[in-house]
Amino acid sequence: MRRWFWRVLVASVVALSGMAGQAASAEVEPGPADVAADNGEIAVFLCTPSARGCDKRHATARQRRDMEAFLNSTPGVTEVRFVSRAASYAEFRREFAGQPKMLAEVRAKDMPESFWIRVSEAADRARVVNAADRRPGVGLVIDQLETRRVTRPYWSVEVSVFICTGDSSLPECRHGRGGANKKAATANEKKAIVAVIERIPGLESYEYEDQKTAYRHFVETYADNETLVAATRVSDMPESYRLSIQPEVNRGPWRHRLAKMPGVSQVWDHECVSQMARLWSEYGLQNVEARTRECE
Repeated sequence: MRRWFWRVLVASVVALSGMAGQAASAEVEPGPADVAADNGEIAVFLCTPSARGCDKRHATARQRRDMEAFLNSTPGVTEVRFVSRAASYAEFRREFAGQPKMLAEVRAKDMPESFWIRVSEAADRARVVNAADRRPGVGLVIDQLETRRVTRPYWSVEVSVFICTGDSSLPECRHGRGGANKKAATANEKKAIVAVIERIPGLESYEYEDQKTAYRHFVETYADNETLVAATRVSDMPESYRLSIQPEVNRGPWRHRLAKMPGVSQVWDHECVSQMARLWSEYGLQNVEARTRECE
């Protein structure tokens, strides 16, 4: 499921390529969330030592100047905004003020500097992304419009309990289940899972979703994204119990209890996963996949 989620998350970004128009520059210092409020934004995150492909180095001052000049001269770009490391880190600390573990994990030097650009409606957004991504000193380029199309809520639930499928390679499905090892969740395992779900205080509703139903909902949700739909198969979809729980309930203990039950592959808190995705798309932090384990 972790591989499936991140495949969905990046599918349309990976598919990008194209270019067109004229640029105007603005020296401002909004935080990334302010900039991302415009659906037309493309974020160009510069290198940090922790970014992939950056040789454990920050982008140099010259690379930053060259990147700004390149963006301002790129056809189709209508505005260029720079967000400093300090501004981005300050906003990150405000946004995650109630999560001390997250604040302790992310350091100021991990936060990349970035350029946030707007393009004309006639511009080939994919080509702008692809051209920017090839420049020296660039760690990551994200089209916020495409990312939001990919990551908009597919689940209208707070927690998903994913159950073992017959081809699962997860250790939770391949060990410690007696005769059911390496097999799909059994009827008895599902019955025990439901019994625990029904005892969760504040549970508003739950439903079981098989792979075919999950795929149908997925296709309906992303019908306007042909690339993503074409890259996803029925077999990629998980079977799950989808839970809606009152917001004041502490879901952590119940998530952990369900995650340890035979027949359960993983349990995900989707609000948490959404936050982790924003670290990637709006702050340019690239080791997000490891952070999602906090949501399981």
